[in-house]
Amino acid sequence: MHSPDSKELALPRTESLFKPVLDRRGLRLAIVLGNEAPDGICPFALADLCHHCDIGLGEGLRFDATKNLSRLGWLQKHYASVWPRLNHLVVYNSGSVLNPLELTPAVLNAILDFARSLPELRLVSLESRESFITRSVVGRVAATLGSGRELRIIVGIESADDAVRNQVLRKNMPRAGIERAVRNIATVRQRALASHDNAIALPGVAMNVIIGCPGTSAATSVTDAVETAVYSVTLAQTYGIPIDLNLHPYYPSKRGTARFANHSCPSVESTFEAVSSIAQSVGDRAVIFVGLEDEGHDQNPSGRAEYFARIAQAMDYFNRTGQSDVFRSVSSASV
Repeated sequence: MHSPDSKELALPRTESLFKPVLDRRGLRLAIVLGNEAPDGICPFALADLCHHCDIGLGEGLRFDATKNLSRLGWLQKHYASVWPRLNHLVVYNSGSVLNPLELTPAVLNAILDFARSLPELRLVSLESRESFITRSVVGRVAATLGSGRELRIIVGIESADDAVRNQVLRKNMPRAGIERAVRNIATVRQRALASHDNAIALPGVAMNVIIGCPGTSAATSVTDAVETAVYSVTLAQTYGIPIDLNLHPYYPSKRGTARFANHSCPSVESTFEAVSSIAQSVGDRAVIFVGLEDEGHDQNPSGRAEYFARIAQAMDYFNRTGQSDVFRSVSSASV
């Protein structure tokens, strides 16, 4: 993968190539485009914010539309056997897909045009900071994706605790901004339904929740994750839009290790308890997915390998079925 001219061609790093997995909708694939902001870094990471992961630091080079269109073409070829069967496409760019300074609208349109060509695709999820989730942007994206599919805008809320999210993680994400973003998504959806506009993809929201994030302890990590999930689902219900929950067990990145040197990933038992409790708390009000990718950023790879081996099978079953009974069936001895 790392040929001498890989930077020039902007090929994906091996670590950023996601494997197709199954969720409750069927086959799911996440693709990573490059960030077009200065130095290829998310503006919030560049401002020394968002300390819990390294993803916002990008890939070490600045992208432009030409590089990203080249990468999109490469991804189309690389996953050629996957596209005809794909049900759920997730799009990342180490920042905000909806920020035109980080991803040229022409590139996003090219992604959505390609998505429309996929015969089994039912859902497209796009990650963005809350400040870029405006009614005009959501409406434009929904119209470009077109009818017959749904759209989810992913917001990395991480924790509903304002102190954890903004003081510890330094997300700089006010609660009012989160709620405004959800309201904007709801407005686009409601207008389309009221006008019987069948030409757009109906939008909803997805919220990222960290299990065991910095600012929590072994005693509070499960409660924080459950409260974040319940807050997110209640907010979506208030505005009448569907919601997905993306749960991510915390891992120590370089920036996370530097800022939270003594904070480690949650235990297997805490992870199982958090996912099970969230599933029971929200019921069928949300579609839940547990993401275990770290894009090569975990600074304890041997520990991650052991942790992953102990939870992967149960999480795969849960992601496919939504049934949390698997966690009750795993005895303490087996984990």
